[in-house]
This record gives sequence, structure tokens and C-alpha cells, in this order.
Amino acid sequence: MPESVELRELFTLADDDRRLQAYRHKKWRRSAEFRGWLQQDSLAALDMVQALDLYRASGGRDPARFKTNAIEEMRDGFDFLLYDNIKLEGRYDECAAPEGAYRMAGAGKEFPSYLLCLSNPGLFAVWNANAERLLKLAGLFPDSMKHGPIGIRYLDMLEALNQVRARSGRRDFREIDELAYQAAQRKPV
Repeated sequence: MPESVELRELFTLADDDRRLQAYRHKKWRRSAEFRGWLQQDSLAALDMVQALDLYRASGGRDPARFKTNAIEEMRDGFDFLLYDNIKLEGRYDECAAPEGAYRMAGAGKEFPSYLLCLSNPGLFAVWNANAERLLKLAGLFPDSMKHGPIGIRYLDMLEALNQVRARSGRRDFREIDELAYQAAQRKPV
């Protein structure tokens, strides 16, 4: 079934849009550098300045609160999220749920999803309000997102965003994050 003009427009990046360019610059320009910091053998050297850079690039808005986390706990949390061998939904739960053992002050569900996306943008997506809006506009927002463990909801979000990726022909989830940002800038119908 052919997609409507509105959906095609929703799934097309406006690369000449200055707001999108500024967003891309802030969020993804340093991806390769950040990915290097997040390598398992590099995590022990991660310092607070680097952790704050990651947090700000993710869209974090409470750096004063985020800085109250001990850097050793951040390193442990990043290592757990990115490299532990328990299932993704369990790792995500422990890092994003309010009662999670690796939840960081000042960070919500977006920060761990941003770290996952940085580590493997072909596999992991960013979960934020923009992504939710994109899925709602596309008619792909999962009903399961309203309740249940946050790790399972991340898997549902990831599955829905993967449908957007397939329909839009985008290479990775960084570009899906940009589509989501662009969708959030649209005026409501």
C-alpha cells in the first residue's frame, strides 16, 4: 500500500533546515569521540567533564543534579548498561527506572537510550518525547507504552522506531532521532 504524502514528508529529512542542523551538531557531531569514551576498556578513564558532555549532548537539562553522581558509579552504570550480559530490557530497567540500581540523578529514560545509540546506532534508538511524537504522527505508537516495566517499553519503542527506519530508508537510529526532532517542530494539525 503506498504511503500518503504526509507520511513521506514525515519520513524525509529537511537537511537544509537550520534548526535541524543545530540539533545534529549538538547531539551527534561528537559521536565518534563519545563512542571512544564508551568503549569498555576506556570507561575506567572517563572523567566528570566527559560524563557531563555526554549528558548535555543527550539533551539532559539538570547538570547540577547530574554532577551529584559519583564518577565511579557512572562508570559502573555505563559498563552495566553497555556490556553486561543480562537481557537489554533488564539493563535498561536498572538504568532508567526510578528505583533502578544504576539510575543516575538528573537522568531519565533518554540518557541511557542515548548511550546505547552512541554505542551502536544501527541497533539502538533514542527514546525521548520527540520519538514518541514521531510515532504518534505516523500512527505507530505502541499501546503498551502506557504501562509496564520501562525496559520492556524501551523494546516496544525500539521495535516501532525500527518500522520508521524501514519505511524511511534511514541508515541508523541517529537519523531517526533527527526525523523525530523534525517531527516535533511541526505545527499541530
